[in-house]
Amino acid sequence: MLTLEQKKLLETMQQKLKDGDVEGYAQSFTEYHMSLQESIKQDYDRYVETNDQKILQNRGVRQLTGGEKKFYQDFIKAAKSPNYKQEISNMKVSLEETIITDVYKELLNDHPLLSKIDFKFTSFATKWIVQDHSKQTAVWGELNQAITNEITSAFKTMNIEQFKLTAFFIISLDMLDLGPEWIDAYIRAVLYDSLANGLESSIVDGTGKSCPIGLARDVSEGVTVTGGEYPRKTAVKLKSFKPKEYGKVLAKLAKTEKGNMRKFSSVVLVCNMTDYLTKIMPASTACNFDGTYTKDVFPFPTETVVSNELNEGEAVVFIPQEYFFGLGSSKEGNITYSDEAKFLEDQRAYKIKLYGNGRAYDNTISILLDISELEEFYVTVKELNSAAPSA
Repeated sequence: MLTLEQKKLLETMQQKLKDGDVEGYAQSFTEYHMSLQESIKQDYDRYVETNDQKILQNRGVRQLTGGEKKFYQDFIKAAKSPNYKQEISNMKVSLEETIITDVYKELLNDHPLLSKIDFKFTSFATKWIVQDHSKQTAVWGELNQAITNEITSAFKTMNIEQFKLTAFFIISLDMLDLGPEWIDAYIRAVLYDSLANGLESSIVDGTGKSCPIGLARDVSEGVTVTGGEYPRKTAVKLKSFKPKEYGKVLAKLAKTEKGNMRKFSSVVLVCNMTDYLTKIMPASTACNFDGTYTKDVFPFPTETVVSNELNEGEAVVFIPQEYFFGLGSSKEGNITYSDEAKFLEDQRAYKIKLYGNGRAYDNTISILLDISELEEFYVTVKELNSAAPSA
């Protein structure tokens, strides 16, 4: 469980990264990891003194499998060695798949947007076959009729290994003395934060250049990709959630790129926190006759999710589970000593390498919205002409 200070440091890291401030990012990165280690060590000391099981639960310390324990024991031994670089490189035991799976499950539970994505943990697979929802897969016909549709055209392959996710972390020597279970809690916390920060931004608005393609990007067949980056979709203006206007916008989701009709029972609406409070909430909240309010009043089932990866005045509406994301690890998925983080020359830095890739099944499963002129919810009263007919 992160402290308020640690959450602020994570937010600072994200902002510094967006601003291209390498020195500022390096400083907040180091401060965050030192703070996280210190809080874990304090919890460890409290647990040793009190044997309070709640401390273990709150910190996320869990019972390790035999494979997980052996991995951490080997890592601790190698990291304590005088020749630790060589020992780390020579480790024969890989990071257990169950460690990454556990982090992956936490991500889905804690992040509403990620829970709406078709997430697959692909293990060591480097390619993943996904159904192309834009194509028809079969036709009816006589038993002796020639095959008119090739079923193989209904699938496409996604290269999971195409994009690399690297999580860096720092471990001090006294941290190693806490033992495998507490090292596991620390590493999973680092993995969780690294993945959470990277996944949401790419799923919402990833350019496709060295990262997945986001929901706000145009992935239609024949689209012009410049420098590896997919263009953003053309925003559709939405001024209200009145049934006729909102229904007209959502109707754009009802046909695939190939013109086939699709059926869906709900949508997800993503916007940033400011726009939710100043635009989406006022436009979807009704005042009742007794002075109370009813929120999330939409003519079609819509779940709102906040993500600060979108600009003010824009939102994305999409069909849940129609965006695929594959997340896996390399076969050499062990912790390695890192010389890449040059800003950490005075610290012992390590890294874990993961692979991931994602994109919408079809360009028509999401719409980029312009909500800059979204109107506040109000009840329309229509006056009927009740005048008596003339004699």
